[in-house]
Amino acid sequence: MKKTIFKTTLFIICLAWLSPVFSQNEIVGTVNYHNDPGFPVPEVTIDLYDINNNFIESTITNDYGEYLIDSIPNGSYYLVSSTNLAPGQVTLQDAYIIMMHLFGMYDFTDYEFAAADVDGSGTITWSDYFIVLINYLLQGQPFQVGEWQFESVQIDFNSRTTGTSDTTTVWATGSGDLEGNWVPTGRSIAMTSSISTENVYLSDEISEIEIKSDYHSLISGFNLNFKYPNELMTITGVAGPDENINYAIENGVVKIIWMDESENPGSHVYGDHLCTLFVRQQKNSTGKLSTNLSIDDQGMVLDPTGQKVEGIDIELPEIKSGALNTVAEATAYPNPVINELNIRIESNQNQKGKLYIYDFSGKLTREITVGLTAGETHVIELETGDLHPGSYTYLLRTEYSNQTIASGRFFKSK
Repeated sequence: MKKTIFKTTLFIICLAWLSPVFSQNEIVGTVNYHNDPGFPVPEVTIDLYDINNNFIESTITNDYGEYLIDSIPNGSYYLVSSTNLAPGQVTLQDAYIIMMHLFGMYDFTDYEFAAADVDGSGTITWSDYFIVLINYLLQGQPFQVGEWQFESVQIDFNSRTTGTSDTTTVWATGSGDLEGNWVPTGRSIAMTSSISTENVYLSDEISEIEIKSDYHSLISGFNLNFKYPNELMTITGVAGPDENINYAIENGVVKIIWMDESENPGSHVYGDHLCTLFVRQQKNSTGKLSTNLSIDDQGMVLDPTGQKVEGIDIELPEIKSGALNTVAEATAYPNPVINELNIRIESNQNQKGKLYIYDFSGKLTREITVGLTAGETHVIELETGDLHPGSYTYLLRTEYSNQTIASGRFFKSK
C-alpha cells in the first residue's frame, strides 16, 4: 500500500530570556479515527522535525493510538505522520453525504471536510463528488491526494515552565470516508444477496434482463457489481431510473452505480426495479449452456435518507443460450466426384456441428462431427469410392440446436 505523508505543524514558542534554551519538553497524545476515542489508530509513525527540516525524533502509536515524544528542547517543530494501514472503506453512502453537503443540507466537521476534499483543492465541489462516485467506486482509481489525512495542530509550550508537557488528541481520516467506520483489519458491508427467478433465453437479438429487488420502498441510490458469463453473452448497455445511471464493464464484471441527484433525492424511485441490462448471445458461443448472474455481496442500496439498507435480495434470472442465426457456406468439389470428395465450410461462428449425407432415396450414408472457427475455412475430405452412382444431398446442422446452417448436392459418377 502506498505510504501517504501529511505534515502536522507544531509551533513551540519559547522565550529564551525566560527559560533556558535547553529546557526539555514532551508531547503525549492519541491519534483517533474521525476524532472518535472508540477508533484509536495504531501503527502511525510520527516523525519530529525542526523548522529547518532537520529530523529530531520518531515514535509509533501503540495499539491504543497513543504516542509520546519527550526530551524536546525549546524551539519550533512540526510532525510528519504516516501509516501503512488501510483506511476506512469508501462506499456509496460517502458520495451521498458529499451530495447532501453540496445541496446545503449537511455541515462538515473538520475531519469530514478533509475526507471529502479528495481533489485537494481546499474546497468541496461537484468534482469531489464525481471523483468518489465515478473515479473511485466505479472505475477503481485511487485518490490523487493519497489515502490518509491527519489533523494539523498548533501547540504553544509555556516556556516559562521548564519541562512543559502538552497532551494533544489528533484526528485521522481516510480520503473519501465520510461515514468514518474503521477497524485496522477492514470491515464487511454485506448488504445484498441474490435469488434466482425466471429464465432468460439469449439469441443474436438484443434481450433485456430486468434487475429487481425485494425492497419495494423509495431509494436514493444503489451500486451493484455483477459477474456474468462473458464467454456466453455480451452486455450492450444498461438503463436505470434516469440519466444518472453509470456503469463500467471489464473482464466479465459489470459495475453499476445510480444516485438520485434531483432536488429532492429519495422521493420518486422505488427499489423493486433497479435497472435493465441489454444483452446478446456471443457469436462464438458453443454448446447448450445455462448459468446464473452472480452479485458481489458488497453492493449497496440507500434508503430515502441515504442510509444503507441491510439484507436485500436482488432477483437475478438464469441465463440460457438460445438458437443463433448462424450463417455458413458449404461447397462440394469435385462435382461430379468419383473417389474423393471435398466439402469446404465457412462459418460466422465458433461452434460444433454435424455433417449429414443422404443418398437419392433419403438414406443416411455419412455422419461426421465437425468443429468450426469463425472466419476460417474448414475442409472435410470424404472417401466416396463405395457410394453408388447417383445424386446425394449434404446438410450441415449445429450440434446443440440442430439448426440447418448449410446444404448442397453432389453427383457420384461411375
